[in-house]
Amino acid sequence: MKYPQIYEYAKTKSPIKEEQWLEFESGLSPASWKKSSLLKRPGEKADLVYIILKGILRNYYISSSGREMTKIIRGPGDVLAPYQEILAKTDIKYFIQAITDVEVLEFSYQNFQSMMDQHHEWERLGRILAEENFLEKEKREFMLMHMSAEERYQEFLKDFSHFKDEIPQYQIANYLGISPEALNRQIKRKN
Repeated sequence: MKYPQIYEYAKTKSPIKEEQWLEFESGLSPASWKKSSLLKRPGEKADLVYIILKGILRNYYISSSGREMTKIIRGPGDVLAPYQEILAKTDIKYFIQAITDVEVLEFSYQNFQSMMDQHHEWERLGRILAEENFLEKEKREFMLMHMSAEERYQEFLKDFSHFKDEIPQYQIANYLGISPEALNRQIKRKN
C-alpha cells in the first residue's frame, strides 16, 4: 500500500476493504506544480480529481470586466475537483491554480465512478463526500449573502488559520467578496 494515510482517512467515511483500496490506489498518480501554475483552464476537459498532500489550490473565475473571483480554496488533506462539470460532462468554466507549491494525488473521476458502481462502500464514500461538499457550498453561500465583511473575515480565519499567511491578500479579499481595502481594514481591526 503506497498511501496508507489516505486509505485510513477514507475508512473514517466508509468501511472500504483493503483489496478495494489497492485496486483504486493503482489509479492514483502523484503530481506537483509550482506556485502560480495553472492545473486547469476554462475550456479544458473536466476529468481529474485532486487529493492535496501539500500546498494550497484555488478555483477562480475571471469576470467579463476582468476581475478575479475566487470560488474555492483548498489545502492539505482536502479534495478538489470540478464536480459540476464532471457530473454535467462539460468543460471546465474556471481556472484551477496553485497558490503555493503543490503536491497532489490525481485520479480520474471515471475510476472513482467505477468503484462506486461495483462496491456499496465506495458509493457511500461518494455520497458522504458529496454531502460534505454541499454543506460547504451552503455555508459559503450564506456567508456571502448574509454576513458582514468582518464576519466573513472571522469565518475565513476560523477555516483557514493554519495557512492564511500563504494566501495573497487580494485572493483572500476576492474569496470573501470584499475589496482589498476592506480586507486591510479587517486585518487592522483584528490586530
